[in-house]
Amino acid sequence: MVIFFCWIVLSSILLFYLGNRQVGTFAPNLDWGSSTLEIEALGVQPQSGFQLVHVFEKHCVCNRWAKAHITQLTEDLVLPTNSQYFINIEKLNDAGFVLPATPAVLIFSAGRLIYAGPYASGAHCAVEDSLIAPILKKKLILPGLWLNGNVNTCRCILS
Repeated sequence: MVIFFCWIVLSSILLFYLGNRQVGTFAPNLDWGSSTLEIEALGVQPQSGFQLVHVFEKHCVCNRWAKAHITQLTEDLVLPTNSQYFINIEKLNDAGFVLPATPAVLIFSAGRLIYAGPYASGAHCAVEDSLIAPILKKKLILPGLWLNGNVNTCRCILS
């Protein structure tokens, strides 16, 4: 009985650790490099309304939750696919913008960057915890650029 109890406790601790090792502050050192970026630098022509640029690191375990978040937001907000772009981190770095972690979304309004950071707070990027839905629904009007690095979320820190 004692061995079984110890096995349950150790297994629970291990599963908790493995399931949450990527959860933490999105940008603990807040080093974003340049804080300005025009969408043209990414090879995208500006449009009226919002344009979303999704950035993923290939092997990040958090990608599955962010992609589910994108799917849900696209359906709920009827976001056109021609206003959403997927780029790799190298292309973003070449444009002079350094992200501290992924997955991340950059929101542009009329070609101007207004938000960069995670999709949601929490370990699973749930739509209910969305940081970007209020922006896209125009319930939150940003006075300037929001480099959102202080939220706890699932992320893979970039070196």
